[in-house]
Amino acid sequence: MKRITPFAIIFCLIFSACNSGREQKQNEKQETHPLDSFFIKKEELNLSFKYPEPERKLSYNNYKGDYQHWKNEVFEKFKELIAYEPHGKTKITELRSIVFEGISYHALVMEVSPQLSIPAYLLIPENGETKGAVMSIHGHGFVESTIGLYDDYHHRYALELAKDGYMVLCPELRGFSTLGDLSNNIDLDNLDYWVIHGRQFTLITEGFQHGKTVIGETIADLVAWENWWTEAYNVEKFDVAGISYGGDLALYYPVFSNRVDKIFSSGSLGSFKGIFATSYNAPAHCIPGILKWMDRSDIAGLNAPRPILLHYGELDTPSHDNHSASYNKTVEPAIKELKEIYSNVGAEDKVILKVTPNSYHEMDNDLLKAFLSENY
Repeated sequence: MKRITPFAIIFCLIFSACNSGREQKQNEKQETHPLDSFFIKKEELNLSFKYPEPERKLSYNNYKGDYQHWKNEVFEKFKELIAYEPHGKTKITELRSIVFEGISYHALVMEVSPQLSIPAYLLIPENGETKGAVMSIHGHGFVESTIGLYDDYHHRYALELAKDGYMVLCPELRGFSTLGDLSNNIDLDNLDYWVIHGRQFTLITEGFQHGKTVIGETIADLVAWENWWTEAYNVEKFDVAGISYGGDLALYYPVFSNRVDKIFSSGSLGSFKGIFATSYNAPAHCIPGILKWMDRSDIAGLNAPRPILLHYGELDTPSHDNHSASYNKTVEPAIKELKEIYSNVGAEDKVILKVTPNSYHEMDNDLLKAFLSENY
């Protein structure tokens, strides 16, 4: 006969108590609360709310005035809505350089203010010979994936362009990579976007309270990088390429530039209407009041007559698990509107749509290279 130790007795008592407590909780769950039938339930409500169709007061389709006057009005209103303010004098420093896969990498830091510095990476073919320059704008994710650290939906396109002979500037965007929390060095404060505390988006909401938008401040960053690039490397003309949120910026940022030649925008342009409610997009490109005045096609139209190639993956369509869904039913009408705007300057054929078969929300490097070399 086995001897029962005091430890075994204690264990049995604890186990019995736990089981008893568990059974009691299960019984409590089965019992209905007297107020259960009183509270209003979802099925008793009409929860089919949608905001009405946007006014788009300055949309080209609704505008009755002169084209140039329309362009000036839309530009000024867009500038106002994103609260765009160019940076003052910025200091840019090169921290270090390295050669990788025949490409010379340069790590740069721009001091926007005494409270904020922003990184970027410049990629130059090691032999120093370039056939052009490209501003590469990453989307949701990390700048490191565009320049070769690993592969994701960006498909390391900045590195691939550098290997193809281009000088490529890759700015890091506010809210991503090392800029995931702009107040990282302040104890308890958080100005994060989506990777620090589970998508609290304080970088967006805090900016709204101060009359700022992340997209407006990011565009100011890109303009500052462009100014430095021209001064440091004599880059007077260059192309812009971006995907997803970077595709948005590839369409919006050149509106504030005289140096951009061609634009490659992947996974963007469809209407703002529904991208949050239908596709559950994260809010980096959220602009308060935008649909009262204009839509993406109107903003992109400010680039006329620059060539724009709009790229989508055939399978990047709305579903319950696709929060990009950039190739949606609003794309075709948006492109039609954009072409109508471009027709005012005889450049309708410079708006190009390309869809990669059997592809999702991802960069098409071959198409990008072909477009930049005008061989598409």
